[in-house]
Amino acid sequence: MRPKPNMDEIREKTEELCQLILDQEAFPKLRAMITDFYADEAAMSLYNETLEKQRALQQKQQQGYQLTREEINIFEEAREKIYLNPVSRDYLYGSQELDAIQDLVIKYVLKTIELERIPMEEDLEDQGCGCGGGGSCGCGGH
Repeated sequence: MRPKPNMDEIREKTEELCQLILDQEAFPKLRAMITDFYADEAAMSLYNETLEKQRALQQKQQQGYQLTREEINIFEEAREKIYLNPVSRDYLYGSQELDAIQDLVIKYVLKTIELERIPMEEDLEDQGCGCGGGGSCGCGGH
């Protein structure tokens, strides 16, 4: 007979973790920061325009072209406007905090499966690679 994990128990404990996340005092505030951003067309436009400028500069660099000081200044001014706008600034903060929760949960689950034990803090430190820890990717980070 082949082994089979108790998916009902795993689901139950996962739902408990999800409820813990939802019960965090900061959670509704962080979600509101994101919702407020999507309701603010000016903040979204400012953010999207800056992303487009960033993509254009990255594409130019990838094609081997040198960026001019003027191009860099224009991008930096656009980025500064994002941080001066409270709605877009809060959006960036809220997104970063929610991403941190997601990253922490994913790291713990993946490392638990990989190590066959609950990981310690040093097990979770970023190895600079992200290839899954198998050691076969050639990145040398394992």
